[in-house]
Formats: sequence, structure tokens, C-alpha cells
Amino acid sequence: MWSKIEKRMSIPPAVTAPRLFAVVVLYHATPADSQAFQSLQEALRHLPPDNLDLKILLYDNTPGGCDPGPLPAGVQYESAGQNAGLAAAYNRALAIAQSGRYTWLLTLDQDTTLPPDYLSRISKLALDLEPDNRVAAIVPQLSDAGRPLSPVFIRFSGVSYVPCGFEGIARQETDAVNSASLFRVSALRQIGGFNPYFWLDYLDAYVYRQLHQCGRKIFVAGDIQVEQELSLLHGERLTPDRFRNFLQAESAFCDLYGGHIWGLALTGRLLCRIWRQRRRGHAPAIRQLTWDALKRRVFHSRTRRIRDWKSEMELRMRSLSGAEPGREPPEERPAVSVCMAAYNGERYITAQLQSILSQLAAEDEVIVVDDASSDATRQCVRSLQDSRVRLIEHTRNMGVSHTFEDAIRAASGSILFLSDQDDLWKPRKVEVILNAFHSNPDATLVATDTAIIDSEGALLSVSYFSERGEFRPGLWANLVRNRFGGCTMAFRAELIEEILPLPHKYAVLHDIWIGIRNSLSGHRSLYIPETLVLNRRHSSTATGKKPLTIFRRVRNRLDLLLALSEFWMHRS
Repeated sequence: MWSKIEKRMSIPPAVTAPRLFAVVVLYHATPADSQAFQSLQEALRHLPPDNLDLKILLYDNTPGGCDPGPLPAGVQYESAGQNAGLAAAYNRALAIAQSGRYTWLLTLDQDTTLPPDYLSRISKLALDLEPDNRVAAIVPQLSDAGRPLSPVFIRFSGVSYVPCGFEGIARQETDAVNSASLFRVSALRQIGGFNPYFWLDYLDAYVYRQLHQCGRKIFVAGDIQVEQELSLLHGERLTPDRFRNFLQAESAFCDLYGGHIWGLALTGRLLCRIWRQRRRGHAPAIRQLTWDALKRRVFHSRTRRIRDWKSEMELRMRSLSGAEPGREPPEERPAVSVCMAAYNGERYITAQLQSILSQLAAEDEVIVVDDASSDATRQCVRSLQDSRVRLIEHTRNMGVSHTFEDAIRAASGSILFLSDQDDLWKPRKVEVILNAFHSNPDATLVATDTAIIDSEGALLSVSYFSERGEFRPGLWANLVRNRFGGCTMAFRAELIEEILPLPHKYAVLHDIWIGIRNSLSGHRSLYIPETLVLNRRHSSTATGKKPLTIFRRVRNRLDLLLALSEFWMHRS
């Protein structure tokens, strides 16, 4: 179960009881009527004392709310006053879990029935998996009256159910039903929480897709069997409004995250659905909605379908929030993770960390991975006594590439900055780059110019690119000369899946690898011609030494091509 990363790091002492925050979403049901809440209370009674730190939120989407009656200790009730959907309920619970420093978030629909030993078994897994930051969620096997529901493996042309009884970390992209899933709070924070556009349906597909893109893994607890009553499987109880929302979300998810094969498969599913609904005598309104969905897929463009869906969802969000028509709801500032590789950096690392921390918000973080330094680097980091700084210590020297990879894997922000230990950040660096991401939502990587200073801070060059030539992304533009500088780069967390693992077998720098993988993955790089970093060159730095020979340059580029080829073959 343990990753190779943990074997080369010093892991903090394990906690004796995991900290879980649970949310049960109610709709036209009281806590006494909810199978999820009642079975959760029963599971609590099967736990030994002090074996779990658990708090519960009952989030009621019933218009006007209800009288919850007397509630046990550790349970709080909140009414949305209207049907705000699953996304609003889960995001509210996530906010409470973050502020309370809970490690895990348990999401439950009201119709889920947990086995009596659910909490004892899931909490044991949470405790065991807590040090493995790769694992973003622990999911049981769900079924509806014996029919398997979740989890599933994502294939090129569709999905396949995870074999019954499978237990372990899934090696491929995995999707699961939200209910009874246990999510790592830091992983949800990294993807920005639950998407309000998928407010009810396909919210789970979105979350697991985003976690996969951030390089996170899913642990399947196949020996835990959970019953879930899924309304979409019971056509006689399905309302037209509910089914219409499902069809919209299904089409939008396919258009946003699927390719042509997924689109053809969805068209085929709609045709089969029409045939089954007619054969089973479903209500005419339900059948008409399916016909309308099919016609939209055939006669409307992908762009129009996405635009219409977003417009309707935004109108709904504005009506819920009470915002004025035409005014967009305010966007939250994305959480930032600064990833720093450190080795024998006691002379400069304190000043660099201070230049970074002065620009960060309270919810941001700096992850310093110390590569088994022999000087006082670790003591310098600890002496700052800043809760936003996380120090990870290698037990042996692994090199720059491994060190940056471990920092990236440990990050929980939605925007990741790379940092050297001996540079200095200019005061507006974080603000300028976050504004660039906000103004360019299609950009996944931002690079800037940098000034060059010597060991004492004297200016050697006002512009790195005045020496290197114009910034250009892409493979062929960087084969001759690398134009990506790691100390200037920031990227969205969704790029993690496209860049990890970094190539360790070949002489490939992490900055050129990340930049080129971003381009080869079809993403956009954005360059800001402003010097936002003072890049220090001195006798111990990894760059700025004597120029490489022609032979070494050719060999490095061959290594790059070999690493890219091997990465592609592994993915295929």
C-alpha cells in the first residue's frame, strides 16, 4: 500500500484516530426518515470509544426546511431554505471541514444504507492511508438491490465495473458515486471543491475526473458493501424536471471532458434509452425529454450545447444567491501551493521563504522538500514557525528531479508555483500570475521573465530572455534551446497528471519537461514579459555554470525525446 515516495521520506508520527467530517444531504425527509443518518448512527454505536473523531452536518435542501427534532451530540443541522443541490451541501461541509482541520470528508445521500461496521472499517483505512498523499478518496462498492453501481474503471470507449471484492489503489482512472465516499479534504481543496454547474447530477463524475487530472489515486475498499437507492434506476418515481437535469449534465460532461468516441457512445445510449422507455411504458414527458436530448446532440454544435447549459446553470446560481440578473457571482481566489526543492541552502533559503510568504494568503502553503541536507537548511525552515510551511525530509539524497516531484505530489493548491531555494520573489509575483490565470482560463501554465543576480545580490542581467531569445513553447522550439525557467513557472493542478512521474532515468530538467508536456497535452502556455523573480547564480547553483558542450547538448535532447517516447508508451 505504501508508495515509493514514503520510503525515502521521513514520515511524521501516525495519529491514533482519524478526523472525519460527515455530511448527510436531506430533501423532503427528516433525520429520522433518512436511511443514511440512521445507519450512520448505528455504525457509530459499533465503534469502540475514542476510535474516531467524527462530526456530522445534516444539510436540508427541503424548501423551507423541517423540524429536525432532538439531535445527538456532535450533529448540527442547517437548512438551505431551497433546493441548493448536492454541490452546495458538499461545499458547505468542505468549508467546515477545512476550518476545523478535518482530514477526511464523508459525503452521504439520504437514501444510502451503511453496514454496521462501515465506520470501523473505513476509519481504519483512513488511518492507514493518511500518510499516502496520493490517495484522494476511499470508496466502497455500491449496489442498488443487487445491481452494481460503483466504482467503475474509465475506459477509452466507456466504463467497466471494478471486480467485486477488489481492494487496493486503482492504477487507472476510476469513477464512483459520491455517497459513502471518503474524500481527503486537501485533495478536494486542490480541485476547488464541488462544481456548482454540476449541482446535482454528474457531480461525482466531475470530482473524480478532476482528481485524476491532479494525479490523485482512488483506494477501492471492495470488502465494504453499501446499498444505495438510485432514483434514476426507478423510472416510475422519476420526475420530468429531475430527468431533464440528468440529461443536461450527462451531455455537458461528455462535451467538456469526452472525445468523439464518448459523443458517439452517448448518442447510441440515447437511442437505446428511447427504445427501453417505450417498451417499459414510461411517461410521455420522460420519453419526450429523451427525444429532445437526442435532437440536440444531432442538430446542435458542441459549442452551442455547452453555452446553453452554462447559461441555464448560471441563471439558476444567480436565482439561488439572489444576485442581480446579468451579474456574475464573485469567484474565489484559487489556493496556492509553492513547491520548493532544497539542498544545503542555509545561506539563502530564509530570505527566499520570507519573500514568498509575504505574498501568500492564510490558506496557501509552501512545501519544502529537503533532499537530505548536511547543513542547517531544515533548522532554517523550522525557525520561521509559519503554519503555511510544510517541511518534508528525504532520508537520503535523491536529486533535484525526485525532490521537485515529491513537492508536487504533496501539493494541495489549485495553482502550483515552482521555487528554487536561493532566489528572491518580487513583491507582486503571486498577484500578477493569479491575475493572468484568471484572465486566461484556457492557459494551464504561466512563465515570466527573470532578472539575474550574483551571490551577494548584485544585478548581473535585467532580463533572462534578452540572452535566450524570444519565449516560445512547444517541443520543436525548445529542442535547440530551453526557454522554460522552472523558477518562473506556475501551472494549474490539472496538469499534474500530464507531467508526473518526472523522468528520472534520463538527463532531462524538470522545467523543460513540464513546459513541453504542457504543449504536447494540447494545453496553452502563457508568457508574461515581466521580471518577477531575482534568479541567483553562484558557485553551488545548478544553473549558470560553464556552457555545455555540443555533445552534451545533443545527448540531453536525445534523452528528452526518449523520455517523452517512454512516457507516451506507458500512457498508451
